[in-house]
Amino acid sequence: MDTTCSVASLVAGEPIAGSAAERTSVWIVLEHRGPWGAKAVRDSDLSEAVKQRLGQWEQGVPGSRVQLVRRSGRTEGPLRMWLGVSDPARPRMVERVLGDDAEALLQVDAPAIVAALRRGEAIEGWAEPAVPMVLVCTNGRRDVCCSVHGVPVARAFEAEAGVETWHTTHLGGHRFAATLLELPRGLCYGRVLPHEVPALAEAIRNGRVGPLDRLRGRMALAGPEQAAEALWRERSGNDVVDALVGAEHVAGEDVTVVTLHDREGGRHELRVRWRDLGIEAPPSCGKAPESVGGWVAAE
Repeated sequence: MDTTCSVASLVAGEPIAGSAAERTSVWIVLEHRGPWGAKAVRDSDLSEAVKQRLGQWEQGVPGSRVQLVRRSGRTEGPLRMWLGVSDPARPRMVERVLGDDAEALLQVDAPAIVAALRRGEAIEGWAEPAVPMVLVCTNGRRDVCCSVHGVPVARAFEAEAGVETWHTTHLGGHRFAATLLELPRGLCYGRVLPHEVPALAEAIRNGRVGPLDRLRGRMALAGPEQAAEALWRERSGNDVVDALVGAEHVAGEDVTVVTLHDREGGRHELRVRWRDLGIEAPPSCGKAPESVGGWVAAE
């Protein structure tokens, strides 16, 4: 049997920091109990009207991403929907019950709700979740590693109180499976093992960053900014998620200078660079090997 992409990435020593999908700060999450395909929304049994509306939102709202979710054993009852923003300075999420049919989302004005969330306004008919939401990628139709590694991690999270756990479609980076997303803060983790779940769940419940060797990055940020945040937390020992409220970077020929902003108004400058490891590995199972690299400290 060929080596899976997650094993190949681990053997290659591919850096995990800075590997999360970039500049993704708006979340459109829909409960869907039907089958998922490799392209989850396109290949689902959702109506064409719902597929079209989800596509319009994803294309029309900058930084947005659609996730389909389901929960083990939940086959009946009204469907739910969530909208959220993972802006570092003010992450927020709201949810509502749609009813028995996803067609109800056609009455939702997602762009207006996203704008209201960013203004700090209450949204009529929507409620803010009482606990953080954890989305674990288990879409084996996209890549077998996501089901092989994701399902056991999702089940482990389901045993944890104080977090709401859902199986989800593609988050990006199957080779880092099991990969998961914490909302509303938008932190993405990878290579998570089932026995690590209790400690990671405890960190999430308390608004803290989990193990840095599992942190792929804050998805609202660009790749070098994600890597710089992990580096800053390693050096400072500060694991409070909300301690940082923004970042920007300037890319040079060899070094990228990242400035992180903390909640007290401080600025933290770090330097990172892209390092080619000089080795090839498949980005997904069944795909041809590609050059492997990642963001590392420039010092």
